[in-house]
Amino acid sequence: MPVSEQQLAANRANAQKCHGPTSIAGKKRSSQNARRHGVTAQITVMTDEDRIHHDTFCTNMISDLKPVGSVENFLASSIAEEAWRLNHARAQCKNIIAIGHFDGTGDAYSAEHPEIETAITEAQTTRNNAKTLELLSLYAQRIHRAYEKYNNQLHALQSERKSEQAHQFGEARLLSQVAKLNNLPYVPATDGFVFSNREIDHYTDRFHRLELGKQNPLAYKLHANLLKIPELPKVPRAA
Repeated sequence: MPVSEQQLAANRANAQKCHGPTSIAGKKRSSQNARRHGVTAQITVMTDEDRIHHDTFCTNMISDLKPVGSVENFLASSIAEEAWRLNHARAQCKNIIAIGHFDGTGDAYSAEHPEIETAITEAQTTRNNAKTLELLSLYAQRIHRAYEKYNNQLHALQSERKSEQAHQFGEARLLSQVAKLNNLPYVPATDGFVFSNREIDHYTDRFHRLELGKQNPLAYKLHANLLKIPELPKVPRAA
């Protein structure tokens, strides 16, 4: 049903009266309602403190995974998010057990030894919250499976990429050497390579040094002074 002009004008007037929270505490709470963090560009709700820890954790993990390209970055980001969620689920289990020290559960028991009293309190709290802890454990298992799935996918994708890159470097090395033998300039882009001549030369030098080490390890070790045994300082014998 179409809205009448009178109702539309009333809606506009009411909208002008809505200014959101005006207190400092209210503005601080509402400021977390739509935070877009830089790791996945998704809108999530967190406190400023949790946001800092979350972004630092995820950024460091993604950096360790060394993704290349949008697909690998997605998988690396998913791994980091699942790891964060797994840590959060574990923390919630510990926090639930710790509640017994604050909600009066421990007051029902009296033990002369404080460690025994702590153990009894935690055991009683665990029994009281068994279903909640079981549910959290189930969530943690699902999160861990998702973490492993993304991790396996990323590992397979990176292995395939590195294998293809090594194959292309091998071809580029051979073609570059042919050009040099014929005193011709070599332009990698003409053969569809994205590598520069400097990168190809670096790969070629490393390739030949590795081959030298494999084919004649003794000569290479002598060349690299790897067989020299350092003299130990002489320790005077005790009288």
